[in-house]
Amino acid sequence: MSDGSSPVVDLGGLAPSLGKTCSGYLGGYRRAFEDAVRRGDPGVGTARSHARALDGLLSALYCASDAATRALGLEPRGRVALVAVGGYGRSTLGLNSDVDVVFLCDDSNDPFVAALAQGLLYPLWDLGVDIGHAVRSVDETLSLARQDIRTTTTLIDFRRVAGSGSLLDQLERGAREQVFEPHLVEFLAALEQDTETRHRRFGGSLYLLEPDVKQGRGGLRDLDVAEWAARARWGARNEQDYVRTGALLAREVRELEDAREMLWRVRNLLHLRAGRQQDRLTFGDQEDIAQELGFVDGVALGVEQFMQAYYRHARIVALTAERMLDRARPRNRTRAATFRKLAHGIVLADGSISLEKPQRLDGDPALAFRFYRQALRYHKRPDHSALDAIARIAPDKRWRLRLQDSEEATQLFLSLLKNIDEPAFRSRSTAAELHEVGLVSAMIPEFEPLVGRVYHDVFHVYTADIHAIKALEHLQALTRGESRGRALSARLAAEAPRRLPLFLAVLLHSLGRTRGREQEQAGGRLAENVALRLGLAPVDAQHVAWLVREQNSLYRWATQRDIHDPQGLNEVVKMVETPERLRDLFLCTVSVVSTVNPKAMTSWKARALEDLYLATLAQLESGGASALTESRVLDVKLQAVVGFAGDAGQDELQSFIDEMPDRYFLANPVDVVRRHARISRDRDEGLATVRVDPGPSEDVESVVVVSVDSSGLLADLTAVFAAHDLSILAAQLYTRQRESGGEVFDVFWVRVGDNTPSPTRLAEALQEDIAHRVTNR
Repeated sequence: MSDGSSPVVDLGGLAPSLGKTCSGYLGGYRRAFEDAVRRGDPGVGTARSHARALDGLLSALYCASDAATRALGLEPRGRVALVAVGGYGRSTLGLNSDVDVVFLCDDSNDPFVAALAQGLLYPLWDLGVDIGHAVRSVDETLSLARQDIRTTTTLIDFRRVAGSGSLLDQLERGAREQVFEPHLVEFLAALEQDTETRHRRFGGSLYLLEPDVKQGRGGLRDLDVAEWAARARWGARNEQDYVRTGALLAREVRELEDAREMLWRVRNLLHLRAGRQQDRLTFGDQEDIAQELGFVDGVALGVEQFMQAYYRHARIVALTAERMLDRARPRNRTRAATFRKLAHGIVLADGSISLEKPQRLDGDPALAFRFYRQALRYHKRPDHSALDAIARIAPDKRWRLRLQDSEEATQLFLSLLKNIDEPAFRSRSTAAELHEVGLVSAMIPEFEPLVGRVYHDVFHVYTADIHAIKALEHLQALTRGESRGRALSARLAAEAPRRLPLFLAVLLHSLGRTRGREQEQAGGRLAENVALRLGLAPVDAQHVAWLVREQNSLYRWATQRDIHDPQGLNEVVKMVETPERLRDLFLCTVSVVSTVNPKAMTSWKARALEDLYLATLAQLESGGASALTESRVLDVKLQAVVGFAGDAGQDELQSFIDEMPDRYFLANPVDVVRRHARISRDRDEGLATVRVDPGPSEDVESVVVVSVDSSGLLADLTAVFAAHDLSILAAQLYTRQRESGGEVFDVFWVRVGDNTPSPTRLAEALQEDIAHRVTNR
């Protein structure tokens, strides 16, 4: 290290017993730290004790080296300080972590400083301490910090170990005045970019099978990022500062501290087991550390319980880091250049959907879902501050109860759930966004135990909650027509008329994972309760439960049995009962299996499932399940009639139920049947009655046409739709025999444009044009 111009400071030569003394000091403390880790002492406390012990050694060596350097006739040209940076500067040090220090001085070329550093570092290197160092002046440090994000963060973490305190005061003042205050936005942008780069390097997913506890998403470095952002923006140094400045809620502080403790306990155990710096939590480590932390096998394996706890804490850290980076950005107080009020409480400002007054969320829980509905409708990105407001209130238990009691919130949630449009969200997924801010668990408490729950096997690459979201996304993509090499699946999904029960079943397919034995049966019961609470008709709730119970049946039949065996095929027919149930179970199976891991749905598995589907369908259509089909039709009819209690025009409503064909009741849920019956009852006296209602997505609407049957009517309808710039996506065409003759009852799903009028005005215009075209044919 000597440059030839500085005298050599050899503390070992001056004190021959120094090495032995230092070794005994470090060894004694190290054994104490290892014992503390084995005992299960607090992880953060152990890391801080390690840093304090090193402070004692370094400050003693600093004093000795300072005295020895002066004894050689050298005097400092100015002030000097030994400064801890990085993890050591934050006073948390892993058992085998690197140690980083800076010799801060008035003159970085001062021979005294070079000799001082040499005298201090050589004994540590001889002991095997991995210590990195730099010699810089205050001005050099500030200049470098304006160019290098790593140096910038040292301005937040630095801590005096020995030497001049006024030098650190000068550095702190310079950092605030020359770096953070004038360049805060640039610093936060660089920090965000650095974080994204690191995540890509160490695995961008929070739910890696073998996560990196330090550098991975949700690891200790993300915790540092959150604190750096808060310190740079508000000067927050502790938990009280976070709450006082509004950077974090008191609840968020507690959650973050719990997460910090979990991460440090795991990291300390990893270092202890490896005997070196080891931050990747491997499969082998997971099982042993689960036992060390007291997780034992029960309903779930101890290692699965441990990893679920780990992922929950890591998720809190990851989301806090992302949101803190956004919260720390100074807001432009000037009025938005473009501003437009949308639905109640929602605004469109400068191209983003936002909340007019976020505090209204507390008294109006449905506002959270209206926010997402408008973002979908206008295909605009949601404002970060609005997302933050929703994420902050979503965990509140009392707010969740109000949300679940809100009929508007329930209907909006179901509408968002079955929406198939690809949104302008960062994740390109509505379901993922709702889950990210906590609204899925807020609306469905039964989903909460799945969050972070792992499948401790080599097949699943996602936790149970993320797998459920991915499976739903896969089904939505199929419904949009994205075949992904599975043309049959895409066609069936696009044609499925009753999407909500299927979509809900896919989302809830893992509920039984938390119930030990007979998981599929337990999951079915839970799913049915959820469906009923969300307002689905009993027949649809039973369908959801059946799909959850039988989600693995087709896969087992296709991959483990001979699908050409007539006896086996009859068993499948008996299980599915109808073509509609077969289709939904097939789509549920495809969506769940395809998202276990990227290679789970191999070509031969896909072919086997398709062959089984087609063989079973042929058997069903040959008449093998007519009695079962009749039973399901009867169930839908009976439940529809029950809902007519107290309605006017009972005879007309009953006539609709009696006269519509069986395939109508197999294709439509109970609530839609009731709505259609009322439309038929209230039809106008003219040639045609048209009603327009919201469809399965923001740009799709349902158009019902009731008309006297006549030759060429379908061609007339399609021509009128085309004239109004409506694209027909799907249709159900029915004819009823009335006393006055045949009556058409047709249902169309049409894609609307930006200039399409409101549903009421559109219905009036269509009705007028249809009547005119039929009359003047």
